[in-house]
Amino acid sequence: MRDYNIRTFIIAALVVAAALSGTSRRAEAIPSFSMQTGLQCDACHSSLRSTNELGESYLRNDLRLPNLGIGGRPVVALRGQLAYTSEPDPSLLPKATVDEVEAFLSARINREFSVAGQLYMIDGGRNGSMREAWVQYESPGSFAGAPIRATAGSITLPLPVDPETFRQTNQHYAVFDQTVGANPFAFIDPRNAASIALGNPVRGPAMTVVAAQGHDPHSGLAQTGTDRMFQAQEAFGGFVVSVYDYAGRRDLGPVGDDFRRRAFGVNLYRGRLAVETLLQTGFDTSPNGDGVGVASSGGFLQLRYQLPRATFAIVRYDGVNDTGGSGFGRSLTIGVNRLISRGVRVGLEDVIRHGPQATHTLNATLGFGISNTRIGSGAY
Repeated sequence: MRDYNIRTFIIAALVVAAALSGTSRRAEAIPSFSMQTGLQCDACHSSLRSTNELGESYLRNDLRLPNLGIGGRPVVALRGQLAYTSEPDPSLLPKATVDEVEAFLSARINREFSVAGQLYMIDGGRNGSMREAWVQYESPGSFAGAPIRATAGSITLPLPVDPETFRQTNQHYAVFDQTVGANPFAFIDPRNAASIALGNPVRGPAMTVVAAQGHDPHSGLAQTGTDRMFQAQEAFGGFVVSVYDYAGRRDLGPVGDDFRRRAFGVNLYRGRLAVETLLQTGFDTSPNGDGVGVASSGGFLQLRYQLPRATFAIVRYDGVNDTGGSGFGRSLTIGVNRLISRGVRVGLEDVIRHGPQATHTLNATLGFGISNTRIGSGAY
């Protein structure tokens, strides 16, 4: 991303946050819960602020997902999405397709230990794979004091906004899909990893340290050591400031690539409005195995507003750039998403990509979800 675009991005994010920071009451509904449980936000919330019975039960259980299946059994859910896009697919997938089908399981072993799994049977219209399969220990007192959460298995990385679970558009976040040169690393991919998190995820300071296998799914590359990630945030009154630092190495040719990604995010949740921003910079010492370094950057500014009748309007600006030849790419996504029943969601969006000339891509989705839970939304 060019320097003036970075400055514009930062200024716009700070102006919006400053203008809104004192205008509404405190909100507690932030994406941390969704990222920890794997559930969509409407599972626990009837609005950006208000919690339903499942959300209240989650709070009463020290931020642990109770076994709310029929008869107290683990939560089991099946969810999916039918999608249409006006843009032709390079691999000749039809414009209308079964885009996603996934199975979800979450269960508590006891008060301290829980397990979860998320299997994509279809992902992007193709055969999917396991996204998450982990076991987690959480110390008592999650909503007070300084709890400890230790997680091991296939996990998603602790980002300010989850690339998959907490995304109300069919259009991906460009910065989380971004790769540099021949290095296949991208934040959207799950990692075989172990993590330790300290602090309350929705109030006050918190941090997470991750040690991840230096390997990228489906890349064909051998494992290269251990990747390292540090994430920290401060949350107060629906206002969340976060940073992360990810470092790793990939052997891509005669000269290995040591790479790093650093980011700063500011998110604000006030009443019916959510404002989410991220700015990331990175550097690869040799992403094509030739010893030539490449700098990269990217980010997004997203606004979501809840209209009546479980309807959300969404506007997001995405931008990515690198000095290795991919150049500067940017897009604007304008969409609306509505939950029309307990387990059915519809979405419509226009993705405007800017280049030598602007292009428009129309995406339409029909999402469905069924589960064995007694309460909460079925659109998991």
